[in-house]
Amino acid sequence: MKIYLWPGLLLIFFLIASPIFTSENDGHPYYQLTFSEGDLSKVKVYAKLSLADNTLKMAPWGHPNLTHGWATFVHHLKVTDNAGKPVKLTPIEKDGWGSWQVDAANGEALELSYEVHFDHDQYDWNAAGGQDSRPAESNGALFLVTKALFIYSPNVADATIELKVPDNWTISSPWPRVETGSQTYFADSWISLVNNSLVVGDHFRRMITDDNMLIILAIDNALTNSVDLFEETFRKLLAGFRQVFKGSPKTRYLVTLREANEDDGESFENSFNQVMTNQRIDQRQIIWANTMGHELFHYWNGNHVLVGKEKSTVEWFGEGFTEYYASLTLRRIGLIDESLYFKKLERYFARYFISKKMWPLDPVSLVDAGKEKLKNWLLIYGGGATVALALDLNIRSTTAGRKSLDDVMLLLKQRFGEKGRRYTVPDLLSAVSDVAGHDFSQFFNDYILGKDAFLDIGAVLKLAGLELQQFSDEFYISKMPEPSKLQQVVFDGLMMN
Repeated sequence: MKIYLWPGLLLIFFLIASPIFTSENDGHPYYQLTFSEGDLSKVKVYAKLSLADNTLKMAPWGHPNLTHGWATFVHHLKVTDNAGKPVKLTPIEKDGWGSWQVDAANGEALELSYEVHFDHDQYDWNAAGGQDSRPAESNGALFLVTKALFIYSPNVADATIELKVPDNWTISSPWPRVETGSQTYFADSWISLVNNSLVVGDHFRRMITDDNMLIILAIDNALTNSVDLFEETFRKLLAGFRQVFKGSPKTRYLVTLREANEDDGESFENSFNQVMTNQRIDQRQIIWANTMGHELFHYWNGNHVLVGKEKSTVEWFGEGFTEYYASLTLRRIGLIDESLYFKKLERYFARYFISKKMWPLDPVSLVDAGKEKLKNWLLIYGGGATVALALDLNIRSTTAGRKSLDDVMLLLKQRFGEKGRRYTVPDLLSAVSDVAGHDFSQFFNDYILGKDAFLDIGAVLKLAGLELQQFSDEFYISKMPEPSKLQQVVFDGLMMN
């Protein structure tokens, strides 16, 4: 068990202060999770909550091929009323996905007891986005996703969570403690309760601060030789994103890093879970640092600040633009050189080309691609990143370098994030057009709403003084020997040279 308090941490304890609650007697849903040092294969859960809609359920997303969703891993579920009388439960089969019909009156207080078994690795999680989406035990610690833990009723607005762990265990939580020294935490919303990561057991923990942000790094013991590199990279990425959005959020944020046989990551409400291979970490920064940047950028684009009204219609923006900023920021902060950044762009172009020109039996637009995200992965990420670059360079060229996609992201934050509003595709068009001082309706109609048009990538790159050679799905970027003054301005602005 290793815990490090970074200098300056005490100055921001006000960030993690929370209201005083009296645990299970205050009317809030209450959960008690009991872990055993001798058995990391399961957790025992006790809960008290009030019933709504005659329903108990678990998070309605996760593995798409499990009929009962997260409830697949729930065992020995028992529900009683205030008098201790058993309450009848009936699994909801049709579109239930981990739900139960409850034979009790709405508003009635219920007590639940059950176990969650952590045998999620018995299933192939590629259809769910990868193993970063599920709980896992690694080197004496449990790296958890909270979707797997909590049964709730639809009325839940917040909850207290008590974590009972052996004395020698470390807890890394996305939620603040109810009071200093306690093992009881407060989730201020339903989404915070069921959509976060959590680590308990023997792992390395470091707490750092950045402006208004408290960050908890929870790192697999197998990866501790790279802790300083992880922190340095995270700080640089956060500084880059802070420059785009003009400040970092006032929040508590958990970053979990686990050893695995692949590299991937998934973002949650106030946390992200990243898995990586433990080989040549210092030489593979282009891979794991890009993943780290992608998942961190989702705090702004997808989870908190910029949230789409209809998620499926803006997956290309939520994922593609996030990927664009992840790799661009690696270049801006000096973690990769110019040639390696060009290779990243070439990969995006290839994904875009393959999805539009080589694979599609039925052409699909970027807006419609999100309806089948897994199937259209190449288009959403590669096409979305390519469109982001095209808009960025067009805005820079149109405004002679005075404006860029950064200004669009900041404007969207001001119009929607700061006002608690959700955006639509027309809202994105409006923001781009307002920043550029030029109507981008035709661009959106052709390349975002339309399904047939394909971007002239060579013409896009030419705006920044770059040349493109292509053979099928192979793309090669080079610099013009004598770019114009405007082309140089656009290129330098993009790279922040």
